[in-house]
Amino acid sequence: MAFALAGPKLGAGGIAPGRRADHVVLSGVPIFDGDLGAAVAAILAAVREGRGARVATANLDFFARARRDGRLRADLAASTLVVADGAPVAWAARFAGAANVRRVTGVDLVAEVCRVGAPGGLRLAFYGSTEPVARTAARTIERVHPGVSVVRVICPPFRAPAEAEIAADVESLAGARPDVVLVALGCPRQERFIAEHFGAIPGAAWIGVGGTFDFYAGKRKRAPGVAQRLGMEWLVRLAQEPRRLWRRYLVDDLPAAARLAMAVARARVEGSPRPASL
Repeated sequence: MAFALAGPKLGAGGIAPGRRADHVVLSGVPIFDGDLGAAVAAILAAVREGRGARVATANLDFFARARRDGRLRADLAASTLVVADGAPVAWAARFAGAANVRRVTGVDLVAEVCRVGAPGGLRLAFYGSTEPVARTAARTIERVHPGVSVVRVICPPFRAPAEAEIAADVESLAGARPDVVLVALGCPRQERFIAEHFGAIPGAAWIGVGGTFDFYAGKRKRAPGVAQRLGMEWLVRLAQEPRRLWRRYLVDDLPAAARLAMAVARARVEGSPRPASL
């Protein structure tokens, strides 16, 4: 690739020296203090420099899970970038002192990485989802972004794969020499997979993208722009898939939002505008 983008220099393992200067930590989860453009510039700079990056897109569900999952908290803490995939997360980060944070969804991040990276010839690998969804999403991305090539699509079984199967998948990913690996296993599986296998392609950017392939495949639709701007996209998704999402949104995520808001407010009252931990 021949990117000419500016971006932070990353150290070994894709960890940026002084990275916490660009993140605010909320309830143990670091959130990038930047917008979509800054996140994409950092990701593509990491690819250009051959140092790679680990990228997570954290919504409220991440906070709900990280509260009881120490390994997920550690995986997020070790990530190069953790963007705010959710308006409540971005609001909390701003209230906690982040000046530049904006909501960065997985769908928007993938689209912008492809748009900006396409002129240099961007090689993607897909890992996760189902074969029909992943293949359709790959064709859509290649059509919308000429210059982007999806060089490998691997859809592991939904059952727990054997170690030999995972090893074969990782070897196949590495053999494709992608610039960016999009991992769609859902939280926390995709963050764990990236943490365990980043070293197989250390010069690539590994991004956990959740259900992003579904949107590119036309299986799901984005909420109207006004709902996204008001932070109400979750209501639209709940209406679309109530049986699958009601527990996550109503039982897990709403309490997580309340805890996050209270923690940030408490830190502000105590006079710590950019808390190291809440």
